[in-house]
Amino acid sequence: MTDFKQAAFDYFRGEISPERERELYAWVKSCDSNLMILHGWEEEWKTSEQPGLNDKWTRILGRVAARETLEEGVIHTKRRNTFWWYAVSAAAAVAIVLVFALRPTPMQLYAMEAPAGEKCRVFLPDSSVVWLNSGSRISFDESFNVKSRNVTLVGEGYFDVTHNDKKPFVVNCGQVTVLVKGTKFNVSAYEEDRFVETSVTDGHVVFSHGPAHLDLYKGQSARFDMLSRRFSRSTEDPSDASGWTESRFVYNNINLSALAEKLSRTYAVKFHFNTTEYLDKEFSISLRNNETLPEVLKALEQMIPVRTRIEGQDVYIDKK
Repeated sequence: MTDFKQAAFDYFRGEISPERERELYAWVKSCDSNLMILHGWEEEWKTSEQPGLNDKWTRILGRVAARETLEEGVIHTKRRNTFWWYAVSAAAAVAIVLVFALRPTPMQLYAMEAPAGEKCRVFLPDSSVVWLNSGSRISFDESFNVKSRNVTLVGEGYFDVTHNDKKPFVVNCGQVTVLVKGTKFNVSAYEEDRFVETSVTDGHVVFSHGPAHLDLYKGQSARFDMLSRRFSRSTEDPSDASGWTESRFVYNNINLSALAEKLSRTYAVKFHFNTTEYLDKEFSISLRNNETLPEVLKALEQMIPVRTRIEGQDVYIDKK
């Protein structure tokens, strides 16, 4: 029989096995009182095993438990004004997602980052949910959910925002912002990309750069060109744009150079081109079955006359 208290302590330490974590989660879900028991064990664990927490850590708004086995739900812990974040790894292996305080400032800042090759789900203090794609980071300061709800995104995130007319939700992506009151949408804003893109799967957002803006509604997509400083509407299917949250990728009219950037993030590898002949060649590719990197590269070789090879974390592209 499972010792749930010991399992809970292992969970808090980040040392629990996937099988025992599934058992713990099922036990918590089976009875409301079990969640309260879990809270009590958490307090006991913090007292017995973490007496030396420094001030910076105790000021952090949340803690992350990155576990694939919690993907079907979340254990919420709420004590006074402290919010505990639970992020869920969508990778096949358990991922450790980082929560860290940024450099000391008069206004404390908080951030969460999905490591390269992983993605995670973030539960914000206002109950909004954000999926972070590989190599992406979201941050906010301690005023979040007090008078406003402003976050900064670097990378890609899929947002499911809790409705609140009195506190607008704003996603800042450098010079571009996305304003929303309650909706579901995807934003891609990697620092190295030329375009900032957003797609709305439900609701309404205002996509802005200074006074220029676009109103986007359910089923609409748009992009902002960082070079020309212009907006354009896109024909991209919003469900395809957010498909990465389900390990589903659909790239239409993408060139080899752009595809390599996306695959680098998804699989945490670096591409090296020994031929530049096909970098601008456009094609379409659909990944819907959790394909491995070798499977993707094999499909690529069937579409373009190139030869691929993997050496550790490096992928080499040669002319066939």
